[in-house]
Amino acid sequence: MRITSSESILHPEGIFRGRITAIEPTNQFVEGIPEKTFVIETRPVNGGGPTRSIRHTIYCIQSDSSRFSKMYTAISGKELNTDRGVNTDELIGRRSQLVVVEHYLKKNNQKGHRIKHWRPLKNVSSG
Repeated sequence: MRITSSESILHPEGIFRGRITAIEPTNQFVEGIPEKTFVIETRPVNGGGPTRSIRHTIYCIQSDSSRFSKMYTAISGKELNTDRGVNTDELIGRRSQLVVVEHYLKKNNQKGHRIKHWRPLKNVSSG
């Protein structure tokens, strides 16, 4: 069973296996840096429960300390090479990583969900 999170259906908080299934441009730029929306399929770490989908919108800032760099490293297993650029399409379908999903309060006082961290699978035990 697949459950798609939306504005009205919050993705549960916690740690999940995540895999990028699609990348969509947003037509938003900050100083020429593109913003993209990553569609991530999530599954419970223990394998039980439904498969869900969550959207993660982020600017693709190519610096060592950016959120995008941390996400790229967790997914690809490689450091981001800031000299040659990045083909984000190569992240689609990579082996599952761990994503930490959190809830937060939006400016309009509605609850939202977002990915707080990406972690490589090898750094977290399932116990």
